[in-house]
Amino acid sequence: MSKGVIFLVTQDMTLIGELETHLKNYDYSLTAFNSAADAIIRMGTPDIAALVLDYERIGLAERQALFNAYKVRGRFPLFLLQTLASFSPVQITPVRALPWPPPQGFVDQLRSVERPVVFLSDAAFFTSHALPIAFRQSGIVVEEYPHAQNLEKFLLEKTIPPNDISDPGKTFWKNVSQASRPGPASFGAGRKCQVIAPLPGLWTDVLRFDAALRKTVNNCVCYYLSSIDRVRWAANRLRDNAPVELLRDEAPLIPKLLTEAPQMAEPTQRGKEKILFLDNYKPTLDALSEALRVAGYDVAITMDAEDALRRAQVKGSFHLAVVGAALAYTRHTGLEIAQKLREHDPDLRIIFMVDRYPLATALQGVSQSVELGLDDALLKPVDSSRLIFSVRRALERRFLILENARLLKEVQESNRQLDQINGFQKKFFAMVAHDVKNPLTAILGYSEILGMGLKNLPKELEYSSHINSAARTLNLLISDLVDLAAIESGKLRVNLGELNLSEVIRDVSSRIQIVAQQRKIRFEVQVPSQLPMLKGDPHRIGQVIQNLCTNAVQYTKEGGVVQVKADLGPQMLTVGVRDSGIGISKEDLPRVFERFFQSQQAQAMRKAGFGLGLKIAREIVQLHGGEMGVESELGKGSRFFFTIPIPRKAETLSAAAVPAPPASPK
Repeated sequence: MSKGVIFLVTQDMTLIGELETHLKNYDYSLTAFNSAADAIIRMGTPDIAALVLDYERIGLAERQALFNAYKVRGRFPLFLLQTLASFSPVQITPVRALPWPPPQGFVDQLRSVERPVVFLSDAAFFTSHALPIAFRQSGIVVEEYPHAQNLEKFLLEKTIPPNDISDPGKTFWKNVSQASRPGPASFGAGRKCQVIAPLPGLWTDVLRFDAALRKTVNNCVCYYLSSIDRVRWAANRLRDNAPVELLRDEAPLIPKLLTEAPQMAEPTQRGKEKILFLDNYKPTLDALSEALRVAGYDVAITMDAEDALRRAQVKGSFHLAVVGAALAYTRHTGLEIAQKLREHDPDLRIIFMVDRYPLATALQGVSQSVELGLDDALLKPVDSSRLIFSVRRALERRFLILENARLLKEVQESNRQLDQINGFQKKFFAMVAHDVKNPLTAILGYSEILGMGLKNLPKELEYSSHINSAARTLNLLISDLVDLAAIESGKLRVNLGELNLSEVIRDVSSRIQIVAQQRKIRFEVQVPSQLPMLKGDPHRIGQVIQNLCTNAVQYTKEGGVVQVKADLGPQMLTVGVRDSGIGISKEDLPRVFERFFQSQQAQAMRKAGFGLGLKIAREIVQLHGGEMGVESELGKGSRFFFTIPIPRKAETLSAAAVPAPPASPK
């Protein structure tokens, strides 16, 4: 069964064929459109799972119309398949999510453009300096600006220098471009026309910032870069209901993302987490702690081990500690400090920084950190992006451990309350079984005796008959409660012996036939002429058949049909009861064997009962080694059936003794 339809807007037959193959592996189907207009018309399709737009093959006007329709009617993910051409800074569009490393050829495009290009990023990517380093090797200088909030003013100052206000067209970007073109071979070398700045927050914050920036700085183009891998980044976008930009080569990821996005996404923000940073080398301490602050963490630094231990004495003061291995002027080694920190707070996550040389010492520090169960061991000098990655992973682990502990505690408390309720329920059922059953038996007996003595008093005899009928109904209800109590305690009694199913069906049908005639329902019995001797409890199997037949007659309207049929298989004998009654909805079918459950249609008919009969019947059948099932459609009737294993050397008995049912009233 298909999980849904993927709409693809493209004119590329190759892309259609490739994507369709990958979608089939995940049970999705594909519908392709040549134009955005066709997709817009069909956008209301209820089973649409995602919309995929081949960005380069669809014109700007069509894209805009599709985006406008999606804002109104889109309740599903949107994927934009980009190419090198659509990523080009020549294209003036809203901010685009640039993969890292960028597509091959992107740097050449960047060299040729003569407009401001801004790279926004999360804090972790910014502190890694990956973009300036990589672009510098290609002859492009990217200026790092630490605060995106003041970027507009910075760009305006660069774009229109104070000494050249009179000529707005002679901008900084053109000056740099002209000054840095000594010849074709060194085209673009040393140009400072690109800026990278950190911009923490959600994708909606990035969009707002980009829109404001492009209004202020003419012809500005923005890109966004993320420190997390592409798959998790895309999963985060899906979780946040934001469009997902992928390269066309990444299109096979779409069905995987739709299926597994919740498991692949980064955990949602858990508030500002506190980090204790301890190291005796101040330049490292300052640089790395600042990188952690930029990444959004609350960082406390110290070079004193005793001070660190004092700060962490109160459990929960910090979520994570970063500890340098070689700490001068202290009475403890880094590992000893880590141990003491963990003693103060068992939930504290710890990352260990080990001196790279001498090599033997580094290996010893790493192995010891593993033995102590620390979260990571990093070799100095530590790159800020590597530290941020390690911190993020350790804090995620802490969150999951504590969340699991919280959920376990909730489950244990719920189980305790359920045990308490079940204990009360068992006591109640036991009380009903013993303290109510006895006086009810007396009511039944005396009402029958009373009726015998009131034969000549019609009015009083009618009253006595009502008492006896009500007592019998109450007796059946209490019998169900007694059986349920036995099931709950594992003491339901089933006496397995010889079971002649033909006789059992004959006895039940004789009783049910009378009720069916009164309700003008045709009652039929179909049993093979030869049935094997079974192993079971005739009384209990009769109880099961009686329950199924009674339900069938109760919920079948006048003029309907109820049929009991036995089918002999090679290993199992199946008994089914079919009716033409009210039926059961698809939503209620999975619950029909639950205790106390009654469908809405059954409740509307106000039939007496606790909703225990099917639960008890199924338990009886399972104790015989069989199983019970149901087939039903609302308004078209139901078929309840159960199976009983056939012994290997079974004696066959004649079913001829089963009488044909009396003629039904016409």
